[in-house]
Amino acid sequence: MSAVHFNGFGLHTTLGRGVAANVAALARGPQPPREVPVQFGPETRDIPYYVLADAPLSDLEARFARVLHDVIAEALEQANLTATQRRGMGFFLGSSCGDMPVLETQYRRDLQISHDALPMLQTSSLGNLANRLRAPFGIQGPDYSFYTACTASANALLAAANLIRLGKLEHAIVIGVEMFNAVTALGFSGLQLITREVMRPFDKRRGGLVPGEGCAAVVISAKDTGSRWQLKGGANLCDTHSISATNPDGSAIAEVIHQAARASDVKPDEIAALKAHGTASLLNDEGEAAGLKRVFQQMPTLCALKPYVGHTYGACGIVELALFCSAVSEGVLPATPGICAGDSDLNLVLNQESRAQPPGNFMLNYFGFGGSNTSLVVANDA
Repeated sequence: MSAVHFNGFGLHTTLGRGVAANVAALARGPQPPREVPVQFGPETRDIPYYVLADAPLSDLEARFARVLHDVIAEALEQANLTATQRRGMGFFLGSSCGDMPVLETQYRRDLQISHDALPMLQTSSLGNLANRLRAPFGIQGPDYSFYTACTASANALLAAANLIRLGKLEHAIVIGVEMFNAVTALGFSGLQLITREVMRPFDKRRGGLVPGEGCAAVVISAKDTGSRWQLKGGANLCDTHSISATNPDGSAIAEVIHQAARASDVKPDEIAALKAHGTASLLNDEGEAAGLKRVFQQMPTLCALKPYVGHTYGACGIVELALFCSAVSEGVLPATPGICAGDSDLNLVLNQESRAQPPGNFMLNYFGFGGSNTSLVVANDA
């Protein structure tokens, strides 16, 4: 399978606005989330959340548009495409929230006019969102939207890469977005999956996940323009074991990892380091740990990024890809000091000290709600 090159990243998370700010913030180590008041009928709940840096939670409609615009602009600027190249490029969007922050804001405004206002009267549409986002940048190529829970933007990347390999596109931009909204916050709070502390994936002290806002974009192309990063391959596998999660015995996770490795022409023992999905919820951690042990006789160095940015759901495919690749480009593999430092009940250890990371093959895993499992293999050349 021919490689597809990453030629530009854009990134905005709780760590900072812009790729450079995000990478620099990793040196601080994982920080606890803030609590955001969310109205629920007559009461207000304080829900832990990793909100975007330098983007106060006000005027959510304008905030939503501004953040997405800036991230797309950063990625396109890095890629240095001509107007003609932009016009023909594909547009791929992966999200769990879609434009829900905008729809919730509209509903609150409608309630000020009439108590009979109906929520979400304008149905959320990822397709409509994609059209609004690409127009200011003159992108007129085909567009596709993905809504597959935590694997949404990772699956969008795989689809875009396939069209480039087939010669249908020369360039594409892939976007992942997850922004604060009450439906997500209250939904996961109601499931009792949220912790008020730093996320601790695979650690016996883990207490659950923390929702996180994140917006990221990557420009991919058939030709390398100097970034050194490439997508060697990947795979997606839907496990129908249950309505909410993949099989905890790790069988489906092991299979999607094997499929990704074969598609990339990379053997498991050639993986230099692996970014785990790492949601810090019991069932997901157990399934992921079991799957990794089925594949790797000797475990590669493991790292996790959700303790830094929270769980950005459908955006995590591109958010964590951009953060991981940008950090390794600076020669550093992210660490989670004190988290899963050898005291895991699942017998895994996460990287504890930021250390120099030479070029190599890397695996990034995403295992979503509903049993959607995606594994990517990326590489950077010296």
